[in-house]
Amino acid sequence: MYFDALTLAAVTDELRTTILGGRVQRVLLTGPLSLGLEIYARGQRYQLLASAHPQYARVHFVRSRLTRGVEQDTPLLLLLRKYVLGGRIVAVEQPPLERLVLLSIVKPLKMRNRAADDEREWSANGPAPDDAALDDPALDDGAVLPDASGPHHPGEPYAPMVAAEIAGEDAEVPVLRCELVIEPQDRRSNIILVDDDNRILDSIKRVTPRMSSRVIMPRFVYELPPSPSKRDPALATAAGIEALTGGTERDLVKALVAAYRGVSPQVAREASFRALGRTGARVDEPLPHYILATRLRELFTEPARPCLVPGDDGPAAFAPYLITHLPGAEPAPGMSAALEAYYEARERLTSHSQRREALAQQLAAARERLARQREQIAAELARARDLERLRWEGEMIFAFLHELRPGQTLLEVEGRPITLDARRSAVEQAQERFRQYDKARSAIAGLPERLATAEARLQGLDELAALLQISDEYAQIELLAREAEELGYLREHPDPATRRRGKPPASRPLHLVSPDGIDIFVGRSARQNEEVTFRIGRPDDLWVHVRTIHGAHVIVRGAGRMVPEPTIEAAAGLAAHFSQARDELAVDVDICRRALVRKVPGGPPGLVTYRAERTLRVAPRPPW
Repeated sequence: MYFDALTLAAVTDELRTTILGGRVQRVLLTGPLSLGLEIYARGQRYQLLASAHPQYARVHFVRSRLTRGVEQDTPLLLLLRKYVLGGRIVAVEQPPLERLVLLSIVKPLKMRNRAADDEREWSANGPAPDDAALDDPALDDGAVLPDASGPHHPGEPYAPMVAAEIAGEDAEVPVLRCELVIEPQDRRSNIILVDDDNRILDSIKRVTPRMSSRVIMPRFVYELPPSPSKRDPALATAAGIEALTGGTERDLVKALVAAYRGVSPQVAREASFRALGRTGARVDEPLPHYILATRLRELFTEPARPCLVPGDDGPAAFAPYLITHLPGAEPAPGMSAALEAYYEARERLTSHSQRREALAQQLAAARERLARQREQIAAELARARDLERLRWEGEMIFAFLHELRPGQTLLEVEGRPITLDARRSAVEQAQERFRQYDKARSAIAGLPERLATAEARLQGLDELAALLQISDEYAQIELLAREAEELGYLREHPDPATRRRGKPPASRPLHLVSPDGIDIFVGRSARQNEEVTFRIGRPDDLWVHVRTIHGAHVIVRGAGRMVPEPTIEAAAGLAAHFSQARDELAVDVDICRRALVRKVPGGPPGLVTYRAERTLRVAPRPPW
């Protein structure tokens, strides 16, 4: 998907109609490569998100209040507090057909220290009040997304009015002027703070001379990205389209992208479909050049009509025009609303995978620690087997004391040798062995119990790791992370933001109803497994679990009646699906009465033993 120049133009129009003249009330880094601004303008608060992510670079409004995602204050954040916090946005500009937007910000110099103090005072909870609207009830309305029907339109004289308001008609009031430059350009994306002398103060990504000829470093002069030598699509002509045959690209879509500025592959496909009814065409075939040029101009001159194309995992595409070459396009209330919906789904999927991988690494490291502890305990227990030999040797030395000669180095009893020290008396050597025996016996007290506990914890950790690999939801992964922390497998929750928020809401086991109308409960974490088996399950209910493999506990609520075989097979399929064997063609699943399931004494949640089971071989079945 492409955050192209047309999309940015639609976002820029939203910025002009909403936040031009607004005051920046909060500045924060929502992540290592993303910046958030809270702006109060005309009785409303707006949350503006800018990202320099190499895949998800963009700038748009979001509905929810932005939260901090970086623990340490970076140099860029400190400079943003100095130059941007408390300032007014006096201009919003996008160079024609460029993926770049500039926010011009003016701030009275006398407010600099006060703004920094305000930022610390406002911190994480309450909204920052606007100086001119402290009692405005609109402050309690929450963030809003802009609507194309806003009261202000580009070209209205907001900037002069704001400048006059800031200066208070007093020419002696000094001001700080800066520009926040947002460049959502995929891998070259950046967010740059530039002072009034056009020198770079700092950026979210620093680009050294060794990395690029366009240096983005503090104190360097800021230069706009070089403009490609391409034609303006808003001035496309039939002759220009026909001239594409002289280029190196034979595919029409690729030729349009190569020849015209600001034309992304999606824009080129849309122009081709509107003109030809298809997206696959060659430049050397007979084409309606005039119609192609007209459709291309329309895309760059018609008013924005944001839309979303639905997909299986959330929106599949967005555009500032009504997409016709993809089926099912639906109008969106605004460009920011479309972008928020699209990227929220993408980042949720990405963060799901990344979070699961990071947690899996945490659990693997915890397993290594536990495995080492178990090996150490097992080694100590193995050494304990030599204790009886020490006691036996001491007793034998005393028993044969009358036969030992001075300087003797070996005593053999019943074919077992006892080594002696010729320099010490036999009594001293026997007493030494008894002392070692007593000392070692005290040291190994409780070792078998400790070994059993370590092995049980390892089994519990393996179960958590197995459940993690089959987790399909971000909330489920977070639940497993919290359980791992509570059970002592993780020393602290790896997500600082989650630690600040405290415990997540309690998650309930999965509840399904079979085609026969019987309740089925499925645990998807260690504590849920325990809840399903010992709190939800009744003695006469059926308990279902994959044989010898970590996975979910499943309860079939029999309610005192015979459970139909189709329901039992469905529950067994669920148990197979929520297990490590979910990708197998068929899995052995054990079924027994819940009354025959017992907790492992001293074991972690979800670790059980059972008996009198019958085994059913079924194919994994996802929830219905």
